[in-house]
Parts: sequence; structure tokens; C-alpha cells
Amino acid sequence: MNRERVVQKVDTFVAFLQLISQLSTSSRLKVGAVAVHKRFQKIASFGYNGSYPGAQINPNTGTEEESLEPGNSGFIHAEVNMIAKFREQDPENYIIILTHSPCTVCAKVLVNAGFRYIYWVEEYRETEHLSILKDYGILSGSVQDLYNDYYNSIGK
Repeated sequence: MNRERVVQKVDTFVAFLQLISQLSTSSRLKVGAVAVHKRFQKIASFGYNGSYPGAQINPNTGTEEESLEPGNSGFIHAEVNMIAKFREQDPENYIIILTHSPCTVCAKVLVNAGFRYIYWVEEYRETEHLSILKDYGILSGSVQDLYNDYYNSIGK
């Protein structure tokens, strides 16, 4: 697959991801995650940060969030929601695209789930823990890195 086609496909899935993230009811940060087959043949799963189905509005926040304090919303993270719905037997063949780089716990969960390719549109406020991904040999970084990694290694 030529580079221009890879960029077109990745950009299409990023646009889809941005739409998915808007389903979040977060008042502060809407986050999305999508698992796309490395040959761009299908979407296996997606998720966004939020509560459980049927969650009630918290009278203290006016949202489904337990707290408006950053890091304490009580929401299930987009990555966890995506993994909860992932039903494929070969996670190593899926590219994870996120709206924001994963937090420490989500980075570890993605590693434990067997994903080998993890990319994001923008960095979250904390990034020191992202070395976890490199330590496990996972290709990761910004979507711009995905373009290069796909052309140089993932797509081969």
C-alpha cells in the first residue's frame, strides 16, 4: 500500500474516532479509542470515556461524572471500554488509535491485552509513563508516527 493511501485510511479512522469521542458525556475531556485491523479491513471495537449504561445524573456535578476534579471523574476510560468489547483472537494484528495518549493504567491494560501498535492524536497532560510501551516493544506515538511505522514495518 502506498504512503498516500495509508495516510488517507488513517485520517479516515481518526475522523471516525473524533466522532466516537463526542458520545462521551464528560464535561471536561471527551476521549475515544478504536481498534482497527492493521490491513484496515475492519474495526474490531471502539470505546469512549463514560459511565455504565443507564447511569444517573449526579446532582453535585450535573453530569454522569462522580467528580469534576481532573483524574477523578469516576468514568471508565475509553481504552477499557474498547477492550471490554474487543472479541478478536489476535490483538497483535490491530492498531489502537486514541484521541489522547493513554494514562498509566490504560497503557498497562493495553500491554496486557496484547496490542502491539498504539497511537494517539494528542498527548495527555502526563507522558512519563509512556516509556512502558517502548519497554514492551510496542510501536507507539502520535498519528504522525503511525504513518511512518505503517510504511516501514506494520504494513510489511
